Amino acid sequence: MGGCERVCTGTVQLHPTRHCNLRCRHCYSLSGPEERDALPARLLIDALADARAQGYGRVSFSGGEPMLYRGLQEVLRQARALGMLATLTTNGIPLTERRVASLAGLVDLIAISLDGRPETHDALRGPHAFDGMQVRLPLLRASGIPFGFIFTLTRDSMDDLAWVATFAIESGAALLQVHPLEETGRAAVETRGQQPDELVANAAYLAFMRLQDRVGERIALQLDLAHRDLIRAEPWRVYADAEPVPGDLPLAALVDTLVVETDGLVVPLQYGFPRAHALGRLGDAPLAALGARWRNEGYGGFRAHCRRVFEESLLDPEALPAFNWFEALSGRTAGQFSSSLSQYR
Repeated sequence: MGGCERVCTGTVQLHPTRHCNLRCRHCYSLSGPEERDALPARLLIDALADARAQGYGRVSFSGGEPMLYRGLQEVLRQARALGMLATLTTNGIPLTERRVASLAGLVDLIAISLDGRPETHDALRGPHAFDGMQVRLPLLRASGIPFGFIFTLTRDSMDDLAWVATFAIESGAALLQVHPLEETGRAAVETRGQQPDELVANAAYLAFMRLQDRVGERIALQLDLAHRDLIRAEPWRVYADAEPVPGDLPLAALVDTLVVETDGLVVPLQYGFPRAHALGRLGDAPLAALGARWRNEGYGGFRAHCRRVFEESLLDPEALPAFNWFEALSGRTAGQFSSSLSQYR
């Protein structure tokens, strides 16, 4: 964020509703027009205050479609009052002139979902979804709010990566994030078999490296795949180093991302994280109380889980270097069934 002098550490991801104007075939949260569940704004406002006190300096909104969440502005104002950076992920279609104006001064980045060329995008999101998104981009450019794209990588869409990068640059985007499809939620059925396997993931990794050389500094790039050599050299990145003594450390020093799912469940690192390692549910207790209990009763198990996955993921010397670390943490691999945004770095 230009001119931001706040110290921002951990991230809180909020998924306040599953209500959405689209019913995407690859939706991880089973969102759609028929869904009406939503978390009370007051619950999220209180949770952000607790999170800020524990060292979390960023908040990201996803969904569902967060632009359709009635409490969005109220929660965003609280985030701003707490000095937190805020990002928001949207399919882009609801970004009317009025809604874009309402976000001015409240969000630091808007991330727009993009699945490839228009025909690829529409095949996953529905007819005219690409045109409905693209027509909103001039409003974003005029608003001055930085924006980026999150590209969903599938087995079939890897060839769209170069096109997506060109489209993002020509659209004035500040960020392009490449996120592999995970077969969870609706994607476990409607796009089964499209999650990148090891060969596709590594081909995408190499293509991404070439893309970085080609685009230079014209756009920030982020790839949500890990390299085994980096993890071996820096296990602290994946919570697999020596376990710190929680003591008086803020929660953000123990786990850098908390996710609040649509039913209020709070989990570490990513949506759908194994429930055995959840902090608990907002509404049953404040986030401060959930965090204090997890620090004493759940943190050791979380670290043991990360260490176990670290060891299992790195045992095979013949394995290809790039892989989806978060998928490994969730116990899912390409072809299996089960249940970030991303942040602007």
